[in-house]
Amino acid sequence: MLAAQSVAQALGWTWSNPQPHGNDIVDEAWNGTLGVQVCELGQIYTSPNLVDWYPQNSRLTNDLQAVTFYGSRIIIAGANGAVAYSDDGVNFTNESLGTANWIVSLAASTKLVVAVGDNGALYTSSDGATWHLQSPPPNLAPSWLTSVAYGNGVFVTTGDTGQPGGTSYIANSTDGIHWTNQETANYTLLSGLGNLEYVGWVNTSGAMTNFPYTGFWAVDDAGHTIYSTNNGTAWKKIPSVGSTNVLYTMAADNATALLAGDTEVRLGSMASGTLTWVPQIGLNLATAPSWTYFTALSDTNGVYELAGYDGMLVESYLTNSGSYNWQTLWPSPRDWLWGVANTNGLYVAVGDNARIMTSDDGADWTIESLDFTNSISSTNTVLFCVGGTSNLFLAAGTRGSLAISPNILVPVVLTNLNGTLFTNNVGTLGVAWYSQPAPAGTTNDLAGMCTYSNNYYVVGGNGTLLKSPNGTNWTSLNSGTTNYLSGCTATTNGLLVLSGNLGTLLTSTNGTNWVSRTTGTTNWLYHLRNLNGWLVTVGEYGTLLTSTNGTNWISRTTGLTNWLNDAIMISNTCYVVGNQGVVLTSTNFINWTNIGTITTKSLEGAATQNGQLVTVGFEGSILRSQVVPMTTPVNFAEYSAAGGYNLFSVDGIVDQQFTLDSSTNLSHWVTGPLLDLIYGDGTLIFYESQPTNTPQEFYRCTLVQ
Repeated sequence: MLAAQSVAQALGWTWSNPQPHGNDIVDEAWNGTLGVQVCELGQIYTSPNLVDWYPQNSRLTNDLQAVTFYGSRIIIAGANGAVAYSDDGVNFTNESLGTANWIVSLAASTKLVVAVGDNGALYTSSDGATWHLQSPPPNLAPSWLTSVAYGNGVFVTTGDTGQPGGTSYIANSTDGIHWTNQETANYTLLSGLGNLEYVGWVNTSGAMTNFPYTGFWAVDDAGHTIYSTNNGTAWKKIPSVGSTNVLYTMAADNATALLAGDTEVRLGSMASGTLTWVPQIGLNLATAPSWTYFTALSDTNGVYELAGYDGMLVESYLTNSGSYNWQTLWPSPRDWLWGVANTNGLYVAVGDNARIMTSDDGADWTIESLDFTNSISSTNTVLFCVGGTSNLFLAAGTRGSLAISPNILVPVVLTNLNGTLFTNNVGTLGVAWYSQPAPAGTTNDLAGMCTYSNNYYVVGGNGTLLKSPNGTNWTSLNSGTTNYLSGCTATTNGLLVLSGNLGTLLTSTNGTNWVSRTTGTTNWLYHLRNLNGWLVTVGEYGTLLTSTNGTNWISRTTGLTNWLNDAIMISNTCYVVGNQGVVLTSTNFINWTNIGTITTKSLEGAATQNGQLVTVGFEGSILRSQVVPMTTPVNFAEYSAAGGYNLFSVDGIVDQQFTLDSSTNLSHWVTGPLLDLIYGDGTLIFYESQPTNTPQEFYRCTLVQ
């Protein structure tokens, strides 16, 4: 595997699922040898092949909206006037336009870059580093410029409706500074369109009068597509597209055109002699998944790539029959995940569609099978919580759904290198799952669980409280409330504590008799944890309460209104995760700081082992961070030299960071590139140009602590 340059984040976050990442891909560019994707919170990825994507450090935390190549220079832009450039795809230099306006689109000629955005923002640059504010295009009503493109010596920009007469906006320019509004010439057409979301230059091998037309194309938020073959001056509507969904992007090869957007992908061609648009989203394996796509690329040889929400990457390929089939490049599960636990060195995450996933290192995850019997259904079972002991895992969710995984040793026959057979006993904990009847016949949701006094306890809707010594035989108990219970934990001083809706917090010394505790809030206390002797409950509107005895509770200020969903302790620091990618930290349970993460997706659960933080959430999000650095040495597995390059194969533990240092005399060392072992197998292949005029070269891997 190729090496990925380290991403400098507060906790060095890495995507475990989806793969290759789960950030929303807002824009993408490809120059034939390098691909670049820009995403929310300053996240940027590069690829040598449009399949394998590696995180880079943009040195920005703004939401990124646009990327383009200016010669070999990469230019990116986004929220609050953020811009940056790079000449190698690794090292980025930040600039600021000094505005609160968002830059949403970039276009480049051989001599100029144009950036456009909200409130008619328009900037130009001759190098991508120094920018000049230009006057908005003429007759632009107070609205966004949504896109800009360059082709055939002309820039074209598009905008929202809200112009006089309710028209969409189009203007063109030969120098990026002086613009001509084309509304008058195209009034009838523009008054029938919605907001123009994208404009692009299409350069096909056909004549301008043949489909797909060489020229500028634009799409809107009502499923319309228009084109211009005379440099953006006169526009025509593409007939019979058949879409009413938002279109965000388009691309074309020499025979077809592709439109894509909100759950919409359509391929147009003249193969039958008549322009026909065929939907590409369907239920069979040869069609694209129903998704929201923001950007499209074409190599003009029958290969399209679509990218969009949640890091989805879909690629077409031209079959021998001339049709286009589609494949998801990284078919990661994207079910929402609601809980995660770690027991006996194994992570287990659960969520929608009865999804169960396991991992022994937090990096590589396996989908576990579960029979759809008893209380479990493949279509309407949501597993909200998971937990257990080294003997038994339990997962529970909607309408009393319950699954268990006992730790049973089963014989597995393996083959030695010499061909002989041997038998090894392997535990089934977390791997073999069995659907159970709803415990005690309940039809209420089950949302939280814990162990207490050698019993398993499960809580849920309508004050549900259940107890079992073995996960199969359950007794219904009276919690004394009808409020929804979702938190459950045992304390070091012998209390069982429950939390739930309307500020509910209950304690018991025997699991049977309950005392209601004063919390001072009616917010939902969603989850409850015992962390190093501190009790922490988190929930609705940024609510966070702490207690050292389970009886007296103190409200802590978080400064947030986001839901807080779970808490975990790592190396004397408490981490709380929540909606919109919130991550709070505290070393004293009093003062809390939001350090965030690399996504805006909501995080629902957290777990840890060996100093690693794993959090799960919406759209199958699984993120990990090695909070406590691993000190196990990183070793060279193999080295070779060929074609002017050194090739290193390195072994270590996933998420170790190290520098590849060099020396000619074993005394003076030059610090090399900072690298991450971001893959679950803990291996990395890295190549670099061989040094010239050097009689001998020594290398070492130096851990970064």
